Amino acid sequence: MVTADQLACVRYRASPRLGVLVSKPHWMCHDVAFWASPLEAFYNTNTESGWSDHLTMKLYGFGSNGSGQLGIGNTEDATLPQLCRLNNEQEWPSSIRMIKGGGNHTLVLLESGQLYVSGCTRNGRAAIDSSTDSVTKFNEVPTSAFGGSKVKLCSALWEASVVVTDDNEIYTFGVGSKGELGIGNGVKGNSHKLERFCPTDEHIVDLTSSMAHTVIIFSSGDVYGWGNGKKGQLGAPTEIVWQPRKIQNLPIQAVRAVCGTEFSYLVGAPEYGHHAILGSDKWKIRSHAPSSNIGWNQITASWGSVFSLNKSGNFHAWGRNDRGQLGPAKRPVGLARIVAGSEHAVALTEHGTITVWGWGEHGNCGPGIDSQGDVKGWWNEMNTCRFGKFHKVVGIGAGCATTFVWTEETNSKPD
Repeated sequence: MVTADQLACVRYRASPRLGVLVSKPHWMCHDVAFWASPLEAFYNTNTESGWSDHLTMKLYGFGSNGSGQLGIGNTEDATLPQLCRLNNEQEWPSSIRMIKGGGNHTLVLLESGQLYVSGCTRNGRAAIDSSTDSVTKFNEVPTSAFGGSKVKLCSALWEASVVVTDDNEIYTFGVGSKGELGIGNGVKGNSHKLERFCPTDEHIVDLTSSMAHTVIIFSSGDVYGWGNGKKGQLGAPTEIVWQPRKIQNLPIQAVRAVCGTEFSYLVGAPEYGHHAILGSDKWKIRSHAPSSNIGWNQITASWGSVFSLNKSGNFHAWGRNDRGQLGPAKRPVGLARIVAGSEHAVALTEHGTITVWGWGEHGNCGPGIDSQGDVKGWWNEMNTCRFGKFHKVVGIGAGCATTFVWTEETNSKPD
């Protein structure tokens, strides 16, 4: 467990003065312009634990945890990062490819193609056999749930999960009252394999979901979707789409997509900047979008906002901002990665510092929140030097009021 004396956080506001805050033994909120010694985010000078040549990955989670979705062994919300645990108490067998969060469950996909889940298991959404309504540690999903194949992509909806295997088969799990499973009206339960609906020589290059709809992109650029399309987020006609349907008349050749509650955002090759938004204009998600998105490097979306990070480490965001979801006017720069949860965002800088902002009522933005439970008008910045001796932050994830950070041990010994 990471305790309060192992972390430090600052609140950043644009300020006419420059200040430097050195590492303190607790989360702190100050009006400062720069964080001292960014390399401390990579290396821990604590010598209490011994050095090992073995590369070890560790996953930490904080935020909403009422169903055990953080995988930390209990059902209590966490304001500080807690070590995520496997049900067999072993180490993670490989590095993480992606983390996806549903309403009360979390999927962790490893580079090895193994899939793990923690949290609510009701109605089969977790794809595991469980005698309880939830599990509080990460359990490996048996490959029998998806035909014995390895997993290459996954996504999570409010009460469902979607998996794409290495051989481009699609499996869905959970509740399908609004078409979430892609197999018919009101179907729910474990392991539904979708019938192939695209030529066998094509492969799936992207998969994304929001609360109740899913979008996939094939190598040809064809885009399909299913689930709740009543706001036009799955194209025309605007209706619940019970089975995968091709989205027609797109103005771009899509290569990547992200979904919000009432929209789908698609981008083409970054050198051209073509993009398209399907769905309602709630929160001005369409009318406030830029005319193009040239040079995008990564895109992500919350329930009501879109974030686009370019190769220079700067991001542009638009959409819902009533709880500070878009970040302050003067935003963090030099970002290596950004991910959006339900109504908050998490960024990892090139120096390994973690910044968070937006809706933080459940602790997913750390303890530095306002009276409404938000990080609004500033961002919280976490010094990660105490995650472990010579551990480097290599990834971040976010779900429904949840935040995840994973680290790996460096492969060189100290002098």
